[in-house]
Amino acid sequence: MPHDPRIARYVSNLDRPVFALQGLPEEVVAVLFAYYSRSRDDLRTNLGKLLAGDELGLDEGPSGPGTTRIAQDKARAFHEKWVVGYGHGSVAEHAVVHLAIEDVSIIASKIIEDLRLGSYTEKSTRYVVFDRDSYVDLPELPEPLRARYRTSCQRLFEGYLALQPAVEQRVRDLCPRKPEQTEAAWNAAVRAQVLDLLRGLLPAGTRTNLGLTANARALSMLIGKMMSSPLAEVRRIANDMRDESLTVAPTLLRHTAASAHRTGMAEALRPAVAKLSSVPRAEAGCAVRLVRFDTDALERVALALSYEHDGASDPAARLMVLRAEPRERLLEVVQAAMRDRGPHDPAPRAFEASHLTLELELDYGAYRDLQRHRMLTPIVRPLGCELGAWVSEDLEAMGYADRARALLGEARVVWEELAEQHPNEAQYAVPLAYRVQVLWTLSLRELFHVVELRSRRQGHASYRRVAQELHRVVAEVHPWLEKMIRVDTESYRLARG
Repeated sequence: MPHDPRIARYVSNLDRPVFALQGLPEEVVAVLFAYYSRSRDDLRTNLGKLLAGDELGLDEGPSGPGTTRIAQDKARAFHEKWVVGYGHGSVAEHAVVHLAIEDVSIIASKIIEDLRLGSYTEKSTRYVVFDRDSYVDLPELPEPLRARYRTSCQRLFEGYLALQPAVEQRVRDLCPRKPEQTEAAWNAAVRAQVLDLLRGLLPAGTRTNLGLTANARALSMLIGKMMSSPLAEVRRIANDMRDESLTVAPTLLRHTAASAHRTGMAEALRPAVAKLSSVPRAEAGCAVRLVRFDTDALERVALALSYEHDGASDPAARLMVLRAEPRERLLEVVQAAMRDRGPHDPAPRAFEASHLTLELELDYGAYRDLQRHRMLTPIVRPLGCELGAWVSEDLEAMGYADRARALLGEARVVWEELAEQHPNEAQYAVPLAYRVQVLWTLSLRELFHVVELRSRRQGHASYRRVAQELHRVVAEVHPWLEKMIRVDTESYRLARG
């Protein structure tokens, strides 16, 4: 059936089953997708009907502010009915919001980027030089602690900037220009190596910029979580994010608010956790500790792989049978699934049938990189200095490690002063070189992804070590996985390219 030609400006084609929407406000897009669940007609037919009846307020002339406002008003009325009135919250997933979030701390950026259903691009510590005043102030701190914090940040940036010329010269000596490299490419590579080596001196309060793309439903959940944060900066950013998002999806984010449950959770948990039996703290310095794993992981993966090819057998009974099978037969099933896996092919989804939990201990700079893996469940302890700092072996070999350690030690003294009365805000004063602990629960499939991506030669030395240790620890309990996971176990000098 031919479509109304008036819709041509809003769709990429009029006659094919796959098409893109364009030039429509986000809430109007959400309206049109919502009709899929309520209408027998296709989207272009519904769009034509809405245009003919002026249901969306989109005229055929050049679009302008008035046209958009009318369209959003119509969409708002629809959402009030379906989202608020009938709880049809999935409609909000079709409205996409793009936010630029600037001059926020690295601490805040990690909270923002904790949203699984979001896409992010953040200012890089590898390609951008930060100046002496590139830190977020904390007006909520009392004087003189606020002054101590500011002085500490400035000292770290001064040291970071002062070391750059000397470290750069040493990198140039150690990594001379290759014949095939242009001068510009070599200079860029050298600068990246230098900033990689010195990023540990940046405080967690360093100002950063990031771009966020998320659907309105996920964004509402993130903003509500941020509004419940104990950090004043994060609450301020949450309010700003909500206000600006309302210009794109006013109805879908109008009811976003702080959660009393989230706000009170820490207070409720503290006395309950205190009643549990005490356990000695693990010795610091271990990159990966295995907490738990499935002893029947091979059987679980074999069950998942064989399920769709196994007729109508009872999966619970099949699992019991698999547990009695010789391991060689189970390995045949798994190896058949992994045969001819290309360099960019993920492990089959069946590997999600088994999980393990590990504790990682790594510098906060490396954690910033590994946090990008969101297909897992991370629980992060507050950032502090008690676990010590990681200083690059390359910086040690160049003779600049002692200077770096002196700066890190000065920052630790300030962190200790802040932590006595303001433990949450004290995190801002911690340099990225200091270690943090995180509990990861992840599937074997995501384990493949983390190890294979993060152990590559191009990776930062700090998280390469974590990826290599992840592989070693898991191979001890699941030896059948050792050869399947493509891990680079070599150690390289200034190798990140």
